[in-house]
Amino acid sequence: MTWEITVGFFTILSSLLAAMGVVVKVNRTLTMLDNSVRQLTRFMEKQSEKNHGFGKLLSDHEIRLIRLEGERKDGDRG
Repeated sequence: MTWEITVGFFTILSSLLAAMGVVVKVNRTLTMLDNSVRQLTRFMEKQSEKNHGFGKLLSDHEIRLIRLEGERKDGDRG
């Protein structure tokens, strides 16, 4: 009976170690994913700020073009 208990103990121990190995791999993967999401969030915030700046610049250029086209049309009439 002693060898059966020993085999049972080693079977339980090896099953536990296999499960812990899977848990460690999943934990590492989730940590890497969390870091990637944080980095992507920071990038998106910076990109949003840049896009806002470009939008303002384009809006200013659009206003100037409208004024120039208005002046050109007024000049053609006179």
